[in-house]
Amino acid sequence: MIMLVVYVMLASILYRITHITQENTIMVMKVTKVSNSAQVDGIWTTEYNDVSLKIARSDSANYNYENSLTKAMLPHKKKMQKGQSIDNAVAKKLMIRVMAETVLVDWNKPGHKGDTIQEDDGKPAPYSVDNAIELLTLDPDLKSFVDDFAGELDNFLDIEGTVKK
Repeated sequence: MIMLVVYVMLASILYRITHITQENTIMVMKVTKVSNSAQVDGIWTTEYNDVSLKIARSDSANYNYENSLTKAMLPHKKKMQKGQSIDNAVAKKLMIRVMAETVLVDWNKPGHKGDTIQEDDGKPAPYSVDNAIELLTLDPDLKSFVDDFAGELDNFLDIEGTVKK
């Protein structure tokens, strides 16, 4: 009984402190301006080994990503609804395909003086979904970089009309 009284007293004190703090604090809301086109179409970066990559967002802000992910998961929907998981290898392949279709959207920017993604014969490799799937599968560091970059909101901020890089 004593513990209950102490608990109620502490709760009351905490409520008053919180209430007073809220009354004496001016709430400031800030809306982050994000470039919608950059989130969907992607932005160029050279942060990965000085190779130019065009990367889009990998979340609900990119409707292409959302649609592709939904489509990729449809064959597995019933299994997941039953509480069963998808095999890790299958899930990894699905995610790489979605990334190649909607997140890593181009590479080898024209005019870029740095390194390029190349074919075995040393010629620049053209971007295609199939080439992106192969590259993301064979280079886990690149896959991690693309995933991290695409998930970072700061990369897509629109500051005075230009996207932060």
